[in-house]
Amino acid sequence: MAPARALRVRCPAKINLGLWILGRRPDGYHEIDTIMQSVALEDELTLEESAGGLTLTTRGLPIPNGTPNLLHKAWSLLSEKRSISRGVRALLTKRIPVGGGLGGGSSDAAGFLLGVNRLLDLDLEEGAIHSIAARIGSDVPFFLRGGTARATGRGEQVRHLCPAPPAWVVLATPPLAVSTTWAYGRAKIALTPGGAGASMLAAAIERRDWPAIASHLHNDFEDVVLPEFGVVARLRRVLEESGVLGSLLSGSGSTVFGLARTQEEAQLAARRVAALGATVHVVRTTERGVALAELR
Repeated sequence: MAPARALRVRCPAKINLGLWILGRRPDGYHEIDTIMQSVALEDELTLEESAGGLTLTTRGLPIPNGTPNLLHKAWSLLSEKRSISRGVRALLTKRIPVGGGLGGGSSDAAGFLLGVNRLLDLDLEEGAIHSIAARIGSDVPFFLRGGTARATGRGEQVRHLCPAPPAWVVLATPPLAVSTTWAYGRAKIALTPGGAGASMLAAAIERRDWPAIASHLHNDFEDVVLPEFGVVARLRRVLEESGVLGSLLSGSGSTVFGLARTQEEAQLAARRVAALGATVHVVRTTERGVALAELR
């Protein structure tokens, strides 16, 4: 089959319904146990075939650093796997806040991998794509399929769960970014293993019981981030007091999220946190990862 000439790739954000830091690994990374959920706030990649190499243009939210580098790293790793004679022009439209703990850069990298594999007809199998994704970054493998998943190791070992019941999600991002490296450097390792908490959360998801899911929301990074960044703590508190099912920091922050049963409840909470100066998105949970469509 002839390769597609141009593709549009939709790259969703994620939230962490649970995140436990289990210890430091010999390779310098941290061992974690986390349950992630993709949500319908998306970056968009447009990929077109070119004469050679990778040309990347960005628009939308400003990107101080990081995300373009992930795409260049993905291109380099793809080039190691296959001899690539053709090139790619990539246009990245950023809508997912950078440094917010929503995984936008990882999602973009996953979308780029799958998109270039199809665009240039590289014919890489699922296992090879996953291996490259894990080398790019810990969250990248999750976004290949998205939905609801439990990730262990440094986050690259992904086991997909039965889908969480649909919900509305309020994403509130203050005008600051939190460095994941900084957050891990200050994280305290729990004395008791986090696997029990993750398993209880997974069981609540399997029962499709949002009140039970909300009662098991947990993020070890909150002990680090909330005391250091007062605005994040205030957003978390206001969301909690606005009647949502539950609220939590996503990843290492700075975004906090609230889960709501209805759009009306979500919009009410959104207005309250917007009054504190946060950038707010009200979105649905989604059962998919990156999505590719050919452009005619």
